[in-house]
Amino acid sequence: MKNGIANLWLLGIIITFIALFSAYIAITLNYSASFKMKNEILTIIEKHKGLTNYAGEDKESIIDGKGTVRTNVGAFQTINLFLLGNAYTAKGYCPSGTDFPGTWYGVEDLGSVSSIKSGTINFELANSGKKYHYCFAKYNANMKNGQYKSVYYRVRLFYKFEIPVLSDFLSIKVDGLTDEIYDPQDEDGSISISSSNYYDV
Repeated sequence: MKNGIANLWLLGIIITFIALFSAYIAITLNYSASFKMKNEILTIIEKHKGLTNYAGEDKESIIDGKGTVRTNVGAFQTINLFLLGNAYTAKGYCPSGTDFPGTWYGVEDLGSVSSIKSGTINFELANSGKKYHYCFAKYNANMKNGQYKSVYYRVRLFYKFEIPVLSDFLSIKVDGLTDEIYDPQDEDGSISISSSNYYDV
């Protein structure tokens, strides 16, 4: 009888250890995927020289002359299509007020492929009580004659736990910062530069 109880206790420890190890591996892999997505978004912003918003245009494909391809799309369209293609569904709270200096914006809805092609991108000033798919802020790097000549963008994505209880209470954020971008191309006034210089942040 003693051997049976001891073996049952040992089996419980082994099962617990395996469950914890499996959860750790799953969380690590998901976090790593979010980190890679964040890096790709920073690269997209840098290539477009800012968070541009262009619907683009359809051009005839050069591969066998079949179909069309979308060209000259903006950074927002590229980011949203990239996140949709990677089945990104995580949401979290953007910084607001004194959480993090600067003016933060949030993208609440990634839209659909058709809405993105039409140039419809919805972002708004971050609301502390609202969840967003990703957040961003724009900081000046230096100023010349009253005009900002180079900027940085800070981006925040969210890590989604696949565990029902934890996903409601824990929102793990993945932050990133672009390299300095000279002569940004999103100067239409829809994204304001934060009043504080980036180096003061």
